[in-house]
Amino acid sequence: MTAPAAPPQSPLVRPGQGVSDSPSTWTIAASVAAIDLRRLVRDRVALFFMVVLPFVLIFALGVAFPTDTGVVGVGVVVGEETGIGGELLAAVGGADTLDVTFYDTPQEIVRDIQLGRIEAGIVIPPNLTEVVESGGTGEVRLELDPANQASAMLRNMLDAVVENQALVLTAARFAEDRTGAEKQEALAVAEAQVRSLTRGQVESITVGGSGTPISGFAFTALAQVILFMFINSLAGGSSLVEMRVFGVADRALTAPVTVAGLTVGITLSRFLIALMQGLLIAVVAAVAFDVDWGSPAVLLSVLTLFALVSAGAGVLMGALARTPDQAVAFGIPIALAMAALGGCFFPLSVAPAAMQLVARVLTPQAWATSALTASVFDGVGLGSVLVNLAVLAGFAALYLSFGAVMLSRRLQRR
Repeated sequence: MTAPAAPPQSPLVRPGQGVSDSPSTWTIAASVAAIDLRRLVRDRVALFFMVVLPFVLIFALGVAFPTDTGVVGVGVVVGEETGIGGELLAAVGGADTLDVTFYDTPQEIVRDIQLGRIEAGIVIPPNLTEVVESGGTGEVRLELDPANQASAMLRNMLDAVVENQALVLTAARFAEDRTGAEKQEALAVAEAQVRSLTRGQVESITVGGSGTPISGFAFTALAQVILFMFINSLAGGSSLVEMRVFGVADRALTAPVTVAGLTVGITLSRFLIALMQGLLIAVVAAVAFDVDWGSPAVLLSVLTLFALVSAGAGVLMGALARTPDQAVAFGIPIALAMAALGGCFFPLSVAPAAMQLVARVLTPQAWATSALTASVFDGVGLGSVLVNLAVLAGFAALYLSFGAVMLSRRLQRR
């Protein structure tokens, strides 16, 4: 009579390890997390949504809706470099808020304005000063996009330069008529007098900020980090439902695996997945899109805490949903709604005060995006976002505890 074959051993149990020598909760959790991570690597659909799609959206949205960096691109066609034309060039080139590009023809400027490469253009005609000094009317062509906010600033700058030159010419003609001085001598004296009256010294002091140029992809990148960490965690709850529905969790619990160990392992894997995705987006955005994240301590703290928030939300969704399709059908709309309310689609600072209050009460996204925005755009350090981090820790504790309790109850009903 042959002895019955031994049942297959669970991959969570090491060879030679029996029921009496049960592994600890953390050993089980580490094994479960490792198995879950290996499963993720083999899931091409999940990898697409985690690795490819975020960068496609960062590029597309960053190009379509670039972050307002305060620098306006201006194209200039130079017809003359002295006199009035020189004054215009000096005014445009000396402005810190203008990024000047020189063109050969006005048609090239119009083309690049239409393509969104620059915001405006100035065409300085040849012999402008000679025409004006002889009593004629000089025409400086200003190409503008009416929908761009830079239009008014450039028009005011051009008007100021023209008005200044008008003062010089008026004073020169007055001196020429009254004193009989030569035209060039009168112009030189008038220009010196007008310059002495209108010249001022302006000291520009930047309050806050990192001191480095801000990438046009900055806000899009930080928003997509928060959006995808959360939305993929909720959608990933479908795999947790599959584990329950298809009996994978039941088979694991027949081994010396406790419900607590399985719950901690699942939560740990969700945390690591969310954190790795956040770090990947941050690194690639810095390298490929020139995004300066500001304080590394703020970035790592926000990503770590928000990964805990996302893990808790994903476990909770996986415990509450009855089918994998239900987890996806509910998870994605919920994540998108919270992202929209929490400032992932537009800066929360432009929203009404009531909406900001609701967002901070209901969504962890509001606290995460505001902390990253302060670090990226204002250059603040860890001490300035401690309140944000504390609130994120509170959301993480709430989601993790609620998710763990619900998942444990589900697993115990097998």
